[in-house]
Amino acid sequence: MKKQTKLIITVITLLVVVIGITAFLNRDNVKEKTTLNNDAIFIAKYKGETIKQYTMEEIRALGEESFTAIKDTSSSEPVEHTYLGVPLIKVFEDAGVEVSADDVIVNLAADGYAVALEAEKVLDAGNVFITYMIDDQPIGTREEGGSGPYQIIVSKDQFSQYWCKYALSTDVQ
Repeated sequence: MKKQTKLIITVITLLVVVIGITAFLNRDNVKEKTTLNNDAIFIAKYKGETIKQYTMEEIRALGEESFTAIKDTSSSEPVEHTYLGVPLIKVFEDAGVEVSADDVIVNLAADGYAVALEAEKVLDAGNVFITYMIDDQPIGTREEGGSGPYQIIVSKDQFSQYWCKYALSTDVQ
């Protein structure tokens, strides 16, 4: 066998082993994210530390509001929808987390996607929402073909590029 072929086989074998080990180590993390998503649990964090966990009822009790936003994806035309949700700043206020203008808010999704927002966007109470209803219907989970049970929506984001489907947590950093 050529030296180059042996090298390629060795590299492929090492990659398979690394992927296997990574999958094994992350299996509990995947199970936890699935449970949080299926049970509609949302977590407020400060600098990576969990401060408070919320159920759907607890989120709604913070003062839900109806608002409109334009959903514009790469695979569809812009469409205006009516959403029901809670300003994200209310979650932080309820959890006792102070958000200052210098902070960055990191929203994490069940699929591993994360989006960072400048604090000014979150401090604008009519801008960033944790939502659970679209056009009088539940947003729905990924398994149901939805984008929830929670979705972080920046209502003043013209191109929907800072939205976070399948939102699990929000973290002030």
